[in-house]
Amino acid sequence: MTTAIRTSWVAVAATVGILGARLEIAGPEWLRADGHAWVGYSPEIKQAYLAGFLAGTAVGQALAAGAPDSAALVERVHSLVREGLAFPFAPNVYAARLGDYYFYEDRRVLPIWYATWEVNHQLQHPPGRGP
Repeated sequence: MTTAIRTSWVAVAATVGILGARLEIAGPEWLRADGHAWVGYSPEIKQAYLAGFLAGTAVGQALAAGAPDSAALVERVHSLVREGLAFPFAPNVYAARLGDYYFYEDRRVLPIWYATWEVNHQLQHPPGRGP
């Protein structure tokens, strides 16, 4: 775990611990959903949530790479599949890891999108293999 990620995690944990409350994220419900929601979701809802999350991040990655129109967007997403998506694993992989992640009740205050990012980082950078 890099120092920046470790520092960020400590800051989040300290804030949650000090406030003793759930994190309040502005925005729609799907953005605010946290581990408390995750543990109550059915397997089908978890898969649908993650499939949408992964599709959205792929589109966001393609747009950030400069896809100026719909044709370029389609081409860029296809090329990212070959070159490397930011979130390259299947929804079921993330679902299994999120189950492990949210097993610890103190993490359930963290939003699903954040936990998915952290799980993705752990999958791509296992301990002992560098940042």
